[in-house]
Amino acid sequence: MRGTLAEQDKATIYQYQLKQKIFVRDELYRSYLCAICILAIFLVLMYRLEGVKAFGIGMLCSQFIHFIIIRLTLIRVDEPDYKRWGWRVLGIWIGYIPVAHIELGLFRRLHWHLLWLGLCAIGVLYPWANEATMISLTMCHIWFLAPRLIINRRLRKAKRDGVLKITSNEVSYYHR
Repeated sequence: MRGTLAEQDKATIYQYQLKQKIFVRDELYRSYLCAICILAIFLVLMYRLEGVKAFGIGMLCSQFIHFIIIRLTLIRVDEPDYKRWGWRVLGIWIGYIPVAHIELGLFRRLHWHLLWLGLCAIGVLYPWANEATMISLTMCHIWFLAPRLIINRRLRKAKRDGVLKITSNEVSYYHR
């Protein structure tokens, strides 16, 4: 009985076929880093010391907001698997992202929630934050989400029940 069960598990794991690979080219990586450098330089030139503080707050708070929204959204899933998520800094993949395979439908839904709820959370902070902090929070939020939204856009015609695997230099889409 154990042998047949193990063989069935292997069969279900290997039934997925690679349908599409999206490579992260060096040009994209460099332009991605240039964008955040331009934001940092802008904040420093326009707001001086206040801009440096705002940039630090934007980087940290946007990651905290992402973490909270992802965890709360995963609670809505029947059986959230927090072991599949972790903190990463791999090329353009920075923050709390999947460290294992993830269903494309869940990835899409989660990141659209993350985009809009993150902007709403930043909007709630408007009365208490200064101009530099609001610019930094908004731009860092969008900067961290940009690669994930590009993946959503590139895989818009793919079937939702497929599986994504994210590595430092490529995203692989598998389907049955």
